[in-house]
Amino acid sequence: MLAPLGGMSSFVEPGERIALKPNLLMAAAPDRAITTHPAVIEAVAEEVREAGAEPFLLESPGAGTPYSERFLRRVYQATGVSEISSRTGLELSYDTRAEAVSHPEGRLIKRMELLSPALEADGLISIPKLKTHNLMAFTGAVKNLFGLIPGYSKPGYHAKLADKERFADMLLDINTRLPARLSVMDAITALEGEGPGSGGDARFFGSLLASDDPVALDAIACVVAGIDPEVVPTLAVARERRMWTGDARDIKVEGDSVEGCSVKGFRLPERMMRGPGLDPERLGTRLVGQFVKGALNSRPRPKVGRCTACEVCVASCPSGAVSVVKQRSGAGLAQVDDERCILCYCCHELCPEAAIDLEYKGIGRIIHGLRGLLG
Repeated sequence: MLAPLGGMSSFVEPGERIALKPNLLMAAAPDRAITTHPAVIEAVAEEVREAGAEPFLLESPGAGTPYSERFLRRVYQATGVSEISSRTGLELSYDTRAEAVSHPEGRLIKRMELLSPALEADGLISIPKLKTHNLMAFTGAVKNLFGLIPGYSKPGYHAKLADKERFADMLLDINTRLPARLSVMDAITALEGEGPGSGGDARFFGSLLASDDPVALDAIACVVAGIDPEVVPTLAVARERRMWTGDARDIKVEGDSVEGCSVKGFRLPERMMRGPGLDPERLGTRLVGQFVKGALNSRPRPKVGRCTACEVCVASCPSGAVSVVKQRSGAGLAQVDDERCILCYCCHELCPEAAIDLEYKGIGRIIHGLRGLLG
């Protein structure tokens, strides 16, 4: 795969210390397709070593999770990364330092907090996973670098940038402040449906994709998955910023043909499935304003019998909208305050039990039902 790009030696030099940034959203087993598969991480690390550089792995898992050595050990163990380290000697970073850095060229974010080991490395290689995402439709190479923001700082970005276009601008600013030299996407087994966490379903793709341009990589990955790039905020905003033309046909592709790698029937999150002419956001804005627009968005709803009151959702919520209350049975159940909820879906994304569904209410339920009837 890397041969048409000049091989790994085109991206690293002998003696360099190279940070590998996979997507390790949460402590999940590799076969659940929530995280970058350890076999892909190992293969990239081996290529870096053969090019004479020294790789190390770093990550800050999902929003609101503790960025601590103890939690990192748990994530590394569950995702299969610890086994790679034991067998191959790949260094795993437990360095939880972070520092605020300026970014005068950023369009939205002029100052951001990034992981110190990433800033101190000679170079960065991103190893994203092809997954759906309830807020951003798709998560790939561009969004993977959100993991360079330390865990407890991520909810602040969700709270300040609840609008997904502004959130996309922030993600692109991270990518221009600390760009990956190379991105290698694990699309061997992707995640479809209610991604990017426990609510999604594994789907075999059988592909690896790589590029020195994360926007181009995400665009081609969307074509492979049958996703319209215009519904992906990072790609739509990148087009506005002239980081690509908006037409995947303008991207040069080496290796297997895009058509030969494409899959059929890849499922986006339910809230992204639009019926003809019934885009709830546009309908709400044009016809009845912001009040109805809010009513037409799905809301997180923790479910009795699945919720274990672990409080991961409480810690991950950037607006303090989630709490755990005691039921008559004595068991705890998470509850979401709709007035405070900013619809970032961090709680849904990080729930380890897939216990939070996204549901419509009122007029939104009616529109959603009509959308289903219209296909």
